[in-house]
Amino acid sequence: MTERSTDTYFTELAERLRTRGVAEERVTAVLADLHEYLLDADTDPETEFGPVEEFAGQLARDAGASPAEPAGEPGPRAEEWRWVCDVYTDRELLARYGDQGWEVERIDRLGRFVCRRDPDSPMRWEYRREIAGRGKHDEVAARLAPDGWEPCGRWTYIAYFKRPLAALTGPAAELPAVPEPPARRVFLSARYRGLLAVALVLWAVVGACAVFSDLSLTEPSALAGTAVGAVAGGALGWYGLRRRLAKESAERP
Repeated sequence: MTERSTDTYFTELAERLRTRGVAEERVTAVLADLHEYLLDADTDPETEFGPVEEFAGQLARDAGASPAEPAGEPGPRAEEWRWVCDVYTDRELLARYGDQGWEVERIDRLGRFVCRRDPDSPMRWEYRREIAGRGKHDEVAARLAPDGWEPCGRWTYIAYFKRPLAALTGPAAELPAVPEPPARRVFLSARYRGLLAVALVLWAVVGACAVFSDLSLTEPSALAGTAVGAVAGGALGWYGLRRRLAKESAERP
């Protein structure tokens, strides 16, 4: 996308936010954040954020404005819930809360699932996770579209898709009773907490070695050793996780 079309996207986005009641100072702050984010993303705004009309609606809801809801979306009384988890629990939790009527609209910049549920007519949803590296998201989406799957968010190389159970089960997808919104917003598995604990122990060992060897962590040799250890450990963890996710994706139909 050219610089001119990029400016056009943000100009239209600002206009739509204002018409949805978002305060001018909030519009300015949001556009500044998006411009900065786009510099690191190395892509155009429509590819990164989606159609300007839909993105403006999402941002307006985040800002607490009261935009006119497009037809077919949850009404103004819809509940919103944001939560985060790790890749060891995401599919289980998405299945559980999709069965309670929570529809994932997107994944925000903090990696949280942004969900909504209409208390008047909630429907069950199902989700799936796919590996989709840079440039592969549209290809994966096109492959899944004939079966009713639509994109609902992505985080790094992981893409999530949703479809209403009504497409498969009809009226049986309706919820006879609506459970209370979950009180929790953070779900971290024992495995993930274990990895964090290992990382903290490694850093503690590095610090202890530096102290007892009378070596300053600000010295080039100490910094180099720490950096190499951190990169090597992170790379091994990343590689193992990628292999696990790729294997799971290959096993799915």
